[in-house]
Amino acid sequence: MRRVKKANILILFFICVLVNFSLGGQSLAKMGAMPAGIKVKDKTIEKLFWLSGLNTRYLEVETTLSWYKNIDPMALKPSQIGFAKNLMRHGSAPNLVRGNLKETFLARFDQDHADKSIEWFKSPTGRKILKAEREANSPDIEKERNKFVKQIMITPPNESRLLIVERIVSEEALSENIKSLFLAYVDSMFPFNDLLQGKRFVKVMRMLKEEKAEHIREQVRLHRLFDYRDIKEKDLKAYARFLESPAGQWFTFSELQGFEKGTKKTLTKVHKVQRKLLIEIDEGGPEFPLLRELAPAGQRYLLVRLRDPFKPLFTDAGPVQTEESVGISMARQFGGELENIPPISLYVMNKIEIKRPQLFKKMKYYERLFNSQEDLKAMSDDDYTDVIEAYRVVLEKASETKVSKTPLQAEYENLKLTGIISKNTKTLALIETSDSKGHVVDEGDLIGPRFGEVDEVQPERIIVIEKSRDYLGNILTRQRTIEFSEEI
Repeated sequence: MRRVKKANILILFFICVLVNFSLGGQSLAKMGAMPAGIKVKDKTIEKLFWLSGLNTRYLEVETTLSWYKNIDPMALKPSQIGFAKNLMRHGSAPNLVRGNLKETFLARFDQDHADKSIEWFKSPTGRKILKAEREANSPDIEKERNKFVKQIMITPPNESRLLIVERIVSEEALSENIKSLFLAYVDSMFPFNDLLQGKRFVKVMRMLKEEKAEHIREQVRLHRLFDYRDIKEKDLKAYARFLESPAGQWFTFSELQGFEKGTKKTLTKVHKVQRKLLIEIDEGGPEFPLLRELAPAGQRYLLVRLRDPFKPLFTDAGPVQTEESVGISMARQFGGELENIPPISLYVMNKIEIKRPQLFKKMKYYERLFNSQEDLKAMSDDDYTDVIEAYRVVLEKASETKVSKTPLQAEYENLKLTGIISKNTKTLALIETSDSKGHVVDEGDLIGPRFGEVDEVQPERIIVIEKSRDYLGNILTRQRTIEFSEEI
C-alpha cells in the first residue's frame, strides 16, 4: 500500500510539474509576442524610411527652403535664413524631426499600408522619381534650375503634364513641410527682426499660415517641374495614383504630422537659446560667444550695432586705442558674395597644391582673409570690392584646373552597377559604363564626375563619398549611392 501511495504521489507531482511548465510556456509566449510585434513594426518603418528618403527629409526641406528667399521679406529677411538655420540645427532639428516622424508612423502603423508604400518606393518607377528629386537638390545644378524656371515662364509645359504635377504637389507633403519650417524660421528670428518689432507674434503667424501657403505651393510646382523634367508622364501618373491611394494618404498624413511635431519640439529648445542670445546682446559682450557661434557675420554686425564687436574695448593695460571708424557699406555680405561659386573637390585641391603652387598659395591667403571679419571690416568699400573680385578669379581658375579622369568618372546616370563579387574577405563591384564596358571597382577607387571615392561596397549598392572645399576652406562631405540598374 505504501508503495502504491508513493507511486501515486510521484505521478501527481509529475503532472503538476508538466501543467505548470505548459502554463508557464504559454505565459512566456504571450509575454514574448508584444516585443516581437514591436520589433516587426520598427523594422518595417526603418525599411520604409530608408527607401523613401524620410531619414533625411529635414535636410531636404531645409535645402529647398534656402532657395525660396522671398516668401515674405518682412516676416523673414533673406539675410536671416542662415541665422535661423543655425538656431534650428542648434536645437537638434534633424534628429527631433526624424524621431517624431518615426513616432508618428509607429502610432499610426498599418501593415498593409506600410507594405504597399514599401512596394512603391522599391519599384523601378518609385526609385526613378526619388532619384530625380534627390539629384535636383544638388547645388551643382543651381544655374540649370534657374535657367529652367525662367524658360518655363516663357514656354510652359503642355497642359496634361501641368495637371499631373499639380496632382502630385497637392497630395505630397513637401509644400506643408516647407511651410512648417518657414514658420519655425520666422519664430526663431522674431526677436531679432526689427521689421516685426511691436507686432503681435500670434497675429503675424496666423496671417502667414493663411496667406503664404499658396505662394509656397507655387514655388514647389516650379521645383517639381524641374525635378521631373526627364520623367515620362506615365511614370508621373503612377506616382500620383500612389499618393491618392489609401497607402499614399497614410504615408503623406503621417509625414505631415511627424514633421510638424518635430519642428515644434525644436522650437521649445530654440526659445531658450533666444533668451540667452538676447541677454548676451543686452549685456554688451564684448566677446558674445553664443552670437558668434550662431549668427552669420553680417547678422552679428547688425544685432550688436558695433563696427568691431569682437575686439575688446579694455585690456589689463587700460582702454584700447582705436582709430576713427571707417564707413562700411551695409550691402557687404562678408564673403557671402562668393557662396554661389561651386566648391572645389579635395582631390583637385591636392593636384593644385602639387602642380600649381602659386595658385594654391593665393587660395590659402584668401581663405585666411575671408575667415577674419576684422580684416574685412577694416577695408574701404573699394578695397573690399577688389578683394571679392580677386578671390572670385582665383576660385574660377582653380575650378578650371584640368585633371585627368578615368571612364568611371562619368555622370552617375551613366554608371550601372551590374554585380557584386565576394572573395575571401574582399568585396568588389562590377560597373558598366555608357560604352558597355565593364570595370571592377574596389574601395578607394575614384568614381563619378566630382572625384568621389568608393567608401564601401555593400551587397546591394556602392557608397560613394564626395569631399570638397568651399571658399572659406570648410570641408564639405556628400554621400552618393550607386544601386543595381533597373534593367538587371
